[in-house]
Amino acid sequence: MREAIRVAVQRCDQGMAISETLEPGANFFPHYFLPVLRAGEAGGRLVEAFQLLSRHCHRVGPSVRLVRNTWLYPLLCVVFGWVIRTGIFMYFGKYQMAWHFICATFVTGSLLVLLGWFLFRIQPVKRAVDFVLLQLPLLRETEIRLAVVLFFATFRLAYEAGSLGVVVMFDLAWRTIRNDAIRQDLLKARQVLAENGTFGDAFGRSALLADDIQGMIKTGSISGKLDQSLAEIVETATWQLELALRTFNQFFQRLVTLTVAMSIVETVLLCVLF
Repeated sequence: MREAIRVAVQRCDQGMAISETLEPGANFFPHYFLPVLRAGEAGGRLVEAFQLLSRHCHRVGPSVRLVRNTWLYPLLCVVFGWVIRTGIFMYFGKYQMAWHFICATFVTGSLLVLLGWFLFRIQPVKRAVDFVLLQLPLLRETEIRLAVVLFFATFRLAYEAGSLGVVVMFDLAWRTIRNDAIRQDLLKARQVLAENGTFGDAFGRSALLADDIQGMIKTGSISGKLDQSLAEIVETATWQLELALRTFNQFFQRLVTLTVAMSIVETVLLCVLF
């Protein structure tokens, strides 16, 4: 991060726009960060763009932490259980069993992770994974709500920045979505907006957006209070996302903890009996 800021300062001295100066360090920032800065620069309201980013980060912060805890806590439990089991084998003098356990878990697990990482970088594989995620009940709702929060919050930021075409605002918000299946579904709305269709008609084409979200967009478009409708959508989707993540985390984390505890008990029994 320090190096990215140092490069950005040098590029600022050369007269480049702030969004361009931060481009080399784009991986250090959220997906929506640079698109919103570009929106502020395009509308001549860069200060407002930073203020909107600050509010947006505080708004989605709890949801982001819940997403992180979904994988971080189970990972820590698994690593802790792996270390404890290895230590138990070593304590009882089962060095050969410890070596086989390390080879069967750490080495194999590392190879599987590397293979999965490599495959996930292949676009057809990523598209297939994104499609499968939308077929699983709990993950489907989580993926869609996370995309809704990021997309409509960013769309609202670009909308408030002003002086931007509706298609440009859509493209800026669309870049924040990671799931390819959701991205393709929302492209239906872009086509309608490009043909000067209404917001209600555009997002009514989406098969993944819930009826209440489509209704709020249509109401806001007709009443001329689209910014308020977008804010309500983001607030509702954020609350729903946090509720779903808390429910999932409570179940999944307890399951992982129980599994790790049982594996430790199994290791102790193996060392004592054999």
